[in-house]
Amino acid sequence: MIREIRITNFALIDELSLEFDKGFSIFTGETGAGKSILIGAISLLLGERASIESIRSGAEETEVSGIFDVHNMRPSLRVLLDELSIEPLDDSLIIRRRISRSDRNKILVNQVPLPLAALKKLGDSLVDLHGQHEHQSLLSEETHAGVIDDLPAVREVKEKYSSAYATYATAKAEAESFEAKAAALAERREILEFQYKELSDLSLRSGEEEELTKELNLLSSSAQRSAAASDIMSLLASSQDSIEKRISTVRKKLELLAKYDPAVEPWLSDVTNTLAVFTELETFCGSYLSSLGASADPARIERLNARLAKIQRLKKKYACTLDALIVKRDTLKNDLASIVNIDADRTEIVKKTNAALAACKLSGNALSAARKKACRDFDKKVSSLMEQLGFKGGSWQTELLPHDDPLPSGLEEIRFIVQTNPGEPMLPLAMTASGGEISRLMLAIKTVMSEHDRIPVLIFDEIDTGIGGLLAGNVAIALAELAKTHQVLCISHLHQIASLADHHYHVYKEPVKDRTATRVKRLSEKERVDEIARMLGGDSIIARRHAMELLDKNSGKKAASGTKDRGNP
Repeated sequence: MIREIRITNFALIDELSLEFDKGFSIFTGETGAGKSILIGAISLLLGERASIESIRSGAEETEVSGIFDVHNMRPSLRVLLDELSIEPLDDSLIIRRRISRSDRNKILVNQVPLPLAALKKLGDSLVDLHGQHEHQSLLSEETHAGVIDDLPAVREVKEKYSSAYATYATAKAEAESFEAKAAALAERREILEFQYKELSDLSLRSGEEEELTKELNLLSSSAQRSAAASDIMSLLASSQDSIEKRISTVRKKLELLAKYDPAVEPWLSDVTNTLAVFTELETFCGSYLSSLGASADPARIERLNARLAKIQRLKKKYACTLDALIVKRDTLKNDLASIVNIDADRTEIVKKTNAALAACKLSGNALSAARKKACRDFDKKVSSLMEQLGFKGGSWQTELLPHDDPLPSGLEEIRFIVQTNPGEPMLPLAMTASGGEISRLMLAIKTVMSEHDRIPVLIFDEIDTGIGGLLAGNVAIALAELAKTHQVLCISHLHQIASLADHHYHVYKEPVKDRTATRVKRLSEKERVDEIARMLGGDSIIARRHAMELLDKNSGKKAASGTKDRGNP
């Protein structure tokens, strides 16, 4: 329930603080006194969009704050608060909304900053506001399924369906993800196969590039090497005396010197080694020339060049070394092998998804049956209340529109259609009902669902638009009954409704330092008599006596029905 509201510099309100109690609270006052301004301020706490035009003239900012008692918190509200990281303080939520002309707007719930969307979600769980404002949940067809699913005969079946749908949605998402990956793999598979074939066909070996380069260098230099070897042999055999004969002569002379001078002996050893080297060199060159034989095979050279070119092209293409190419080839082989199992995996996933879909549809059929049965009773009760609330000859009907695929809400979409006047067609609410009619229709729904409705606070803005007499009395009785299980706040111009309220607030204007300000006062019993007398048409003795009779009569009715002792939120 709402315990307290504080408003600063909002429209005609400069400073206002209001405390609320359980039960039925009524706000009355002259037209233009500011009753709708009060509702507008409360709407800010519920997440409605704000405008700087709502800031009181001459003020820099406006602030609205409210204290909500959540000691009987519903599980869904507990989950929402956990999602928003908000912890109730002494079973309370303190919501503050500040709108500034020059600074950033601020929203705080128990000192936790929130975005506007989160505040609206929280506000929708705390208060249902109906009237001439945007916060009219009944006009949104998205909320209609929630109304039906809150019926006792439907709620448990809906929870089972939600679980089955969540399983199906997960399986469907996994299947879609698998197919997306499979499609990507199928497209990539062609690339992988091409790359693997390209690398595999070359039969690469580690160190092969160096071997090929060495062989190619040898083959390409065959002529040069043959000429060089021939030149060496020519040099060794040039002049009249061979180099062997000349070295032998030098050796004999050194032997003679060594007989007389031991210092010559090292030279004698070197010359002996030189003679052996040149002898071996001549033999080697002869063999080398024989091994060269004819000129190198051009075809072999061409093949070597071609293979080296292929290796170089792949190294450049993949920007890696020969050994890295070999690793990539082996990796591609493994990747292709892993793709082979896709069809088997697809079979399992499809089987799982189909099973989840079948279970979801089975649960959905049970939900549809429960809804149809519950809607017959619900529609009958709402239509009956419509008769009492001014819709003579009117009718209410819940439509279940089948859907091809399971939805989070079930196997059908749900919408309310209504006939507000005899002879008129059944139409969706948004196409047929006015603001005042919407409020009375919501009153009928809330009355039918009062024992198990999840939103604890109901606000009706001018629910009495276009009604009077006996109908006004019926509306008042419905509001009082609803206040047994909810906190009800209502703006009204009718004495029939005001006289049945538990708490009466008077909204009025007064001049303050050459300006006008809206004030709200909680009335005493004597002041209630004066206000209801005014609503009856004047301050005459007759009007006051009538007002007192109304209050006494209604006070007796409430005492008899136990209204004073109800345990509403």
